Amino acid sequence: MADLNELKKAAGVRAANEIKDGMTVGLGTGSTAAYMVEHLAKRIKEEGIKVIGVSTSWSTTLQCRKLGIPLKEMGEVDHLDLAIDGADEIDPSKNLIKGRGAAHLLEKIVASMADRYIIIADSGKKVKQLGEKFAVPLEIIPGAIGVVTAKVAKLGGTVVVRMGAPGKDGPVISDSGNLIADAKFGPIVDAPALAAKLDGISGIVDHGLFIGMCDQVILAAEDGLEEF
Repeated sequence: MADLNELKKAAGVRAANEIKDGMTVGLGTGSTAAYMVEHLAKRIKEEGIKVIGVSTSWSTTLQCRKLGIPLKEMGEVDHLDLAIDGADEIDPSKNLIKGRGAAHLLEKIVASMADRYIIIADSGKKVKQLGEKFAVPLEIIPGAIGVVTAKVAKLGGTVVVRMGAPGKDGPVISDSGNLIADAKFGPIVDAPALAAKLDGISGIVDHGLFIGMCDQVILAAEDGLEEF
């Protein structure tokens, strides 16, 4: 069995090779995406391709700066040729749960601007139904936590405010200054319907259900790369 990190690196390289000279590209967050960013930097250096990146998080921004990948701020662009990112769960229809890294709002904005949206991950992220392993991340206006909790409960979900890692006091705050919480639903029978209902709750800035946005999935599987 091949080493998982080597397979994740192969998925990142495969996705980075989809980037063409002259593109403006959304660069996602996560361990597999980090390999993609690393290979993109190598291509820029060795092949001389001209690429502008738009980062979805501070961690990716710092990696790009370190590797010399030119960046634009998200607010400076209204269109991306391609966006490449990771995911926490992927169903057979290529619907996703994202947001364990608390960057799902910015990631969704980037995805919405892209002509093509590629997801790279390891095969453990593939599920039959969204919600099998993870809750649905929510980004919430701080003053709305009470009403959001009550309205999500009516949809069958339990909202838990995400707390900082050990050694960090207080809740997790997004790059946009909002609370991050997780709505536990269990396996979701109709993810598009739930996404629409969450969209309608005032106080939720955005949620981690990405419905009908992904065009291609590249998975690092035990026996190599799996694509669909």
